[in-house]
Amino acid sequence: MHICVRGHMENRMFFRQVWWLLRKDLLLEWRSRDRLTMMFFFVVVSLGIFGLSLRVDPSIQREILAGVLWSILAFAGTLGMNQLYAAEREDEGLEGLRMAPVPKEALFLAKQGALMLFLFLCAMWAVPLASVMFGVSLSSFVLSAVPIFLLGMWGFSIIGTLMATLLLNARFRDALLPLLFLPVALPVVIAGAQATNELIGQAGIPHTSFWIRGLAFFDIFFLVVGLWLFRFQFEQ
Repeated sequence: MHICVRGHMENRMFFRQVWWLLRKDLLLEWRSRDRLTMMFFFVVVSLGIFGLSLRVDPSIQREILAGVLWSILAFAGTLGMNQLYAAEREDEGLEGLRMAPVPKEALFLAKQGALMLFLFLCAMWAVPLASVMFGVSLSSFVLSAVPIFLLGMWGFSIIGTLMATLLLNARFRDALLPLLFLPVALPVVIAGAQATNELIGQAGIPHTSFWIRGLAFFDIFFLVVGLWLFRFQFEQ
C-alpha cells in the first residue's frame, strides 16, 4: 500500500513538473509570438503560391491538396523547431536546464507538448486557408480530420524535439535541422497525407483507419526512442 501511494505521488509530481515547464514555454511564446507568426506567415505564403500556380482541373486539385498541405506543415514545423531552445540560448539558460532537479523526460514532454500545440494551431489555420486557395470544400470533413492532424502533429513534434536537441550544440543547426527532420518524418507525412486524401475523397473514417493506425504506431515508436535518446544527448 505504501509503495502504491508513493508511486502515485511521484507520478503526480512528474506531471506537475511537465506542466510547469510547458507553461513556461507557452507564456514565453504568448509574450513574443515569434514562432507562431513565422509559421503562420510561411503557411499563408506557401499555400498562396501553390494555390495560384496549380490552376488545374478541380478533380486533380482535390487529389494533390492533401500532399501539398502536409508538406507545407512539415516545412512550417521546422521553423518552430529551430526556435525550440531560443529563449534558453539567449538567456544562457541551457546549463540551468541541465542542472535543474527535474527528470529529463519531463523536459522532453514539455518541449514536445508546446511544439505540438503550435503545430496543431498551424494545421487548423492551414485547412480552411487551403480550402479557399484550392477551391475545394473541406467543411464536411474538418471534424473527422482532427484526430488525423492531432496524431500527425504529435509525430512531428516528437521528431522535431529530438532533432532540435541532437543539434543543440551544432554550428549550423538551423540549416541541418530540416535536412535531418524531413527524411525521418517522411512516414508521418505519407500516412497523414493518405488519410487526409481519403477523407477529401469522402471515403470516410473506416477507410482511413489503416493510415490512422500507422500514424499512431510511428508516434509511439518515435516517442519511446525520443525519450531514451533525449536524456543522453541533453546531458552532454
